[in-house]
Amino acid sequence: MRELWNWEKCKEKIRSLKGRLGFPGTPTLKFLGYTLNIENGKIYDNLKKITFPPDSPKCKNLPNIYHILSTYAKAKPTTETHKLITSKQLSGGKYCHVAVERAKQTIRKTFGMKPEKLCEAAKLLGGYKIKFNYGDCPIKIYPLPLIPIIIILTGEDQEFPATTEIFFDESISNYLDLEQTGILTEITAERLKDTHQTLKPTIKTPPILFQQLNLNKLNVTQP
Repeated sequence: MRELWNWEKCKEKIRSLKGRLGFPGTPTLKFLGYTLNIENGKIYDNLKKITFPPDSPKCKNLPNIYHILSTYAKAKPTTETHKLITSKQLSGGKYCHVAVERAKQTIRKTFGMKPEKLCEAAKLLGGYKIKFNYGDCPIKIYPLPLIPIIIILTGEDQEFPATTEIFFDESISNYLDLEQTGILTEITAERLKDTHQTLKPTIKTPPILFQQLNLNKLNVTQP
């Protein structure tokens, strides 16, 4: 994968995204909590506060990111149709459907007990809660500027496990092929999980009771 999709092979197409397809005319592309410098290929993870050099093996998503951005760069912008489809409705979408099912599992495991946390995580990645006819936390998120993904999470209760549905705007086929659609969906779910981790409160060690501290200093044994 890294031999096929690396910075040297993809940089010209990725650089062409400057000022196009929803990206601003700046030397950086920002998406899903990443900031990619198109001049030198370095990518900064805003969630983990780490900068990765081009093709760094420590960033497992880099080849897929290069692959997806290279294909996205070839597209011409089109308006959203607002017609929602599932991975099963994409023609020949078998691999895509498998990847989307893995993404659903990630969402369920991470947010199933507290669906409101999905809305919080999505907000940090530029997403937002939407109105939908079912689900505890329906969100819309744009992993790339012109590609929306709709995630509908219904939290678990005493009778039923959590369920997740993922929808795409029909226009997605204009930007990515089936494999890339599945990969982008998985990366989106992983980034939502990563964001949730950053929102978790730090567990602090409980302080020593003042009375106990004084007794220890005096070498007094409690009765």
